[in-house]
Amino acid sequence: MLMDNLLFSSNFHVYYNVESLSKPKEIREEVENHQLLHHKSDDNLLLDPSPRAHIILIYENQVDLDNAIANYINEGLKRGQLCVYASVSLANEGHLENFSSQIINYQENVEKGNLVIVDLVSYYVNAMVGNLESYDKLKEELISISHRIKNRTDKCMRLTGDCATLLLKNKHLEECILVEEWWHQNPIEGFILCPYPRSLLDKFPINAYISRLIHDHDIIVDSNGKLIPEYIQQIE
Repeated sequence: MLMDNLLFSSNFHVYYNVESLSKPKEIREEVENHQLLHHKSDDNLLLDPSPRAHIILIYENQVDLDNAIANYINEGLKRGQLCVYASVSLANEGHLENFSSQIINYQENVEKGNLVIVDLVSYYVNAMVGNLESYDKLKEELISISHRIKNRTDKCMRLTGDCATLLLKNKHLEECILVEEWWHQNPIEGFILCPYPRSLLDKFPINAYISRLIHDHDIIVDSNGKLIPEYIQQIE
């Protein structure tokens, strides 16, 4: 069952409009216009993303990634948003301990249902064979969790996930693109943040897929939440 993969009640790095699920073109146009016209050069888009944005985070090293994810989630918790941390690495020694140590009032937020932790291992295995049915169920479960919290004033969700990242690292390139396309075509109320190490992006054959990867996102930022200009022109 899907709930078996929800280790704790917690939040995702996703912000999308449930009522707009059938309008991907309109969503994309709104996001692009907001990104290019309404953000200043010093804005931190990890703290204050464009509405309904599908974001690539390009990071330099593990410390950059950890800090960026922590800032992203802590800001969402501060705003009273539902935050979701989804990873294929939860079972790795020290991973969850390191993550939780950087989140403000981690245990309290988990217990109150403000922060949802999702084990992505089974989703990764399914994606390797092109089966994304579990992603449909995950989306439905997240929407259900969001709707159950009646007193939440900010209805956005923040989601971050690294399933596609691992697919890319392991050179399951078409499967990586498939997952990113799915998220881009199946938005929910909020934002989704997808981290990728810069060191991978210039390596063959991954570099041949960069244009397609970026095309399935709306915003490309670094670990400080700043737009990366050299990638913006590839968003069409």
